[in-house]
Amino acid sequence: MRKSRKTMFFITISIAVIIFLGLVTLILSPKTLADTAYDGVILLVSVISIAIAIYSEIELNTESRRVEKMVHEINRMRENVVNDMAIDKNTRYKLDKIIALDEEIYKKVGGRKKTADLKDKKQTTQKA
Repeated sequence: MRKSRKTMFFITISIAVIIFLGLVTLILSPKTLADTAYDGVILLVSVISIAIAIYSEIELNTESRRVEKMVHEINRMRENVVNDMAIDKNTRYKLDKIIALDEEIYKKVGGRKKTADLKDKKQTTQKA
């Protein structure tokens, strides 16, 4: 970016020198007043169009840097989301594995007691 700024600076300086030389030539020319005024208007329109082009280039350079930063931030966020999704997938896989092992342990131990069986046991122990 620094190189393009230097280039734009030198281009601007060279255009300013050319415009100054055109203005001096316009003043020193042996033309009539009407021709000089006409040439002055043409020179003024050229200067304004060049100034607008330079201003647009400077604004474009600034906006380009800003958009580049935004794209970089979006790419970083995208990488973070991908990493988070991978971690989430890995965590879900491990949790599923733990649940499967838990169910397997319960089956080997004798399975879960039904709530009706638990109520019957409490009633028989209370009566005794």
